[in-house]
Amino acid sequence: MKRIVVFLILIIYTTYAKDLKKVFFEGNEALSSKYIYQNLNLVVEKAWYDFYSNKTPKINKNITESIKLSLENLYKSEGYYHVKITPIINDKNITFFINENEPILIKDINISVPKEVFDIIKFKKNDIFKVNKFIQIRKNLHIKMKNLGFCNAKVITKAYVDLKKYRVDLVYKIKKNNKCYFGDIEIKTQKDIPKKVILSRLYYKRGDEYSYKKILKSYQTILGLDAFESIDIKDEKYDNIIDTTIITTPKKYRIRKEIGLGYETKYGFKTTMHWEQRNFYGGAKKLSFDFKYSKKEQYIKNSFFIPAILKEPFLKRYIDFKNELTYSKTKYDKFNEDKFQNTLHFLKDTDLISIDAGVSFEKINIKKKVEDSCGVNDGNFILLSPFIKAIIDDRDSKIDPKNGIYLSLYGESGLTYLASSTSYSKVLVEGRAIKTLAGFTIAAKGKLGLIKEFEKKLPESKLFFAGGNFSNRAYSYHSLGAFDSGCDEEGGKTLIDNSLEISHHLYSNYSFALFWDATMISAKENYFNLDFINSYGFGIRYKTLIGPLKLDIGFNSKDHSIYAIHFQIGQSF
Repeated sequence: MKRIVVFLILIIYTTYAKDLKKVFFEGNEALSSKYIYQNLNLVVEKAWYDFYSNKTPKINKNITESIKLSLENLYKSEGYYHVKITPIINDKNITFFINENEPILIKDINISVPKEVFDIIKFKKNDIFKVNKFIQIRKNLHIKMKNLGFCNAKVITKAYVDLKKYRVDLVYKIKKNNKCYFGDIEIKTQKDIPKKVILSRLYYKRGDEYSYKKILKSYQTILGLDAFESIDIKDEKYDNIIDTTIITTPKKYRIRKEIGLGYETKYGFKTTMHWEQRNFYGGAKKLSFDFKYSKKEQYIKNSFFIPAILKEPFLKRYIDFKNELTYSKTKYDKFNEDKFQNTLHFLKDTDLISIDAGVSFEKINIKKKVEDSCGVNDGNFILLSPFIKAIIDDRDSKIDPKNGIYLSLYGESGLTYLASSTSYSKVLVEGRAIKTLAGFTIAAKGKLGLIKEFEKKLPESKLFFAGGNFSNRAYSYHSLGAFDSGCDEEGGKTLIDNSLEISHHLYSNYSFALFWDATMISAKENYFNLDFINSYGFGIRYKTLIGPLKLDIGFNSKDHSIYAIHFQIGQSF
């Protein structure tokens, strides 16, 4: 019986396989074959590691006419209304011979729109008329007018196509009408999460000028609580008043566990574990534990987060609270460090800026490996450090940004009269910019760090070091110390750390990147008269749902024997 079944399967497969033929295109100049394959969904699925092979898609010859029709529609959407396509079938292949003919060109554009949206109309005279682009412009005009507060704006977009004359005339007109405002806000959520928690995530209130962008941003911040399975924000318009209803669905699974592996040249392989419970005893609270183990670093960290714990009296905004408790052991080349740290965070996101302010308590024990280790002060240190961090993040994505800027300012200080072992101030400024053009993503990053010691010396680990995934990639994490210290691998008090990277899409989810990093670290305060250590390298990126999977290899520009390999998940810019 089994032999009969196998025989029938082989007959069916052989018969069907005879009808499968490779698909090719000839005569296409305006559209590449790769673009056609992708838009007609004629792409061979490959394993994640199979990025080097070039497999030609196959189709059943019986669907040749439907593929021809789809190809004609694709060309028409790209402005080639007079395209002629002839399929030729032989024993192995189906070749679609394409006569593109002349495209339809835009000969006149009549524009009467507010100046705030003028740049959205990307068409110019004598451009090829592309239907998808025309539709997207219309959609963007509607969204932009909503973001400007004109939810009742009348947007008119028309295309007058003359196929005989190979021309199209476009009309864009917008009538603003009255501005719109947010009205009543209704919240429908589970009983164990107070409504104030949802309200703390909204970027609008009753009476504010309406903006669709504020709704989208509110959706993202509610989602960021990680306490809901789904979120729906419905709006209902009454003349120029927009009422909103926020509906949330509880998470089915509150426990999340993760295990990760990584590698760095100096520190070798590392393993990490993460455990968290979302909506811990209600209120969208979150409890989490993190573990890390490598040959030179181990830590355990507990984090407890409470949203909307209090309301500040001036702007009447809710503030979140987070407590982080960490115990770590780190082996440096010249000393070993044991550290206990507890940090209190008070957090608030506003329309323009995110603020994290609080105080950190650290008990640090440093023990020299060699008694006469240069530049290392061992013993016990106690630091009580108020801090503040402000971030402006205008990137289009926090997971895998392609456009935008990111600015951050961090400051902390330790004062002896607050029971700190040393009196100091520390400032770190960082700026990032990323832009995608013609398939290339260009990203730049710069850091400036300054430390001022007023009384006694800081423990070594509180000084500036460079190297690693987010720094100079010719070096492993924190292996690059001050150049002018006179002691090997001593931390610095002045830091400049820059990076430039260009990446380009290769195939499927793969991209290739070239990068350049430059670092200067001085043991002196506010000292910049040193040469930079430059490095360059290349990397591969694989796009995932949680950010790019990155493999980078960096080399010192003057000494290629100095290099490092880095592996990480997440964007660096």
